[in-house]
Order: sequence, then C-alpha cells, then structure tokens
Amino acid sequence: MPGYVWLVDFFGLLLVLLGFNMAFRQASFRRAIGRPKPPASRLRAGNEDEDPLTYILRIAGVMMMVFGIAIGGMLTLFNLAR
Repeated sequence: MPGYVWLVDFFGLLLVLLGFNMAFRQASFRRAIGRPKPPASRLRAGNEDEDPLTYILRIAGVMMMVFGIAIGGMLTLFNLAR
C-alpha cells in the first residue's frame, strides 16, 4: 500500500481514539480541555446527564469515531480493491 494510505489510516485511528475518549471517558477528557467536573449536587442526585457538556462530548465523540473509521476504512478498502 502507498504511504498516503498509512498516513490517512493513522489519522483515522487518532480520530477514533480521540472520539472514544470524548464520548466514553469524559472525566479524563474534561481534565485535558480544562473544564471542571459537574457540580457535586448533580452527581449526588444522579443527574450528571443534565450537564450540557456531557451531551456535546457524547455526540461529537461518536461522530469523530465514525468519521475516523469511515475515512480510514474506505481509503484502505479502495486501495486494496485495485
């Protein structure tokens, strides 16, 4: 495979890992971007889903994961088919 395929696959893998951390490991991602945890009153009441940043990170993270898989997978399969 040509070198640009490996480069795009590596970029796709980075997007997948970043998207996974955004969607499913939000505590570590919040620390990385410097955003505080939700207030303790929400955590005690079991309402941590009311934080708007939670939804934003979930949606954007899943979108990044799917885009990384799609761009890397399509380019790789296209080059393997030739």
